[in-house]
Amino acid sequence: MNYTTATASVQIVVGKATPTLTWANPAGVPYGTLLSATQLDATASVAGSFVYSPAAGTEPATGSDTLTVTFTPTDSTDYTTATASVQIVVGKATPTLTWANPAGVPYGTLLSATQLDATASVAGSFVYSPAAGTEPATGTDTLTVTFTPTDSTDYTTATASVQIVVGKATPTITWANPPRSPTEPCSRPPSSTPPHR
Repeated sequence: MNYTTATASVQIVVGKATPTLTWANPAGVPYGTLLSATQLDATASVAGSFVYSPAAGTEPATGSDTLTVTFTPTDSTDYTTATASVQIVVGKATPTLTWANPAGVPYGTLLSATQLDATASVAGSFVYSPAAGTEPATGTDTLTVTFTPTDSTDYTTATASVQIVVGKATPTITWANPPRSPTEPCSRPPSSTPPHR
């Protein structure tokens, strides 16, 4: 035999593993929606904690917003922290319009703020059809309004309609007592004076 057994050793560096984060782009939301677990729902391949930015309760701006998460593993000896990001699309919100059917009116009534009194959940301007000063026809008429928000970046225009019942009007009859006719006999009682002979 010409050879003996031999041994050798080397060093290997085992680094910390990076956890796998899973986080899909959340569904779009309208402006005014506060971030919650519905959007902030990342998961990791190991146990740990998540810190989101923006945080839950934040109202993201209209448009496309980036959400990020930093994950800290419970086992910090074997795993590193990890980050991920997704996009969320925030669309314009539709204002809420409140407008009850106005009380019925008689024919000849001109539309005014009494009937055209819609309100909105945000500031803006109203355009009515028919407009104030219009005399609606007898029967059931539809009144409509188009609302344009002051904040057109975050809110869309909105429309609403109501019904108004226009009843028949009662004509006014004017009739003065007629004047006495000159040939009309007098209704005085007869005189008690005897006639002359």
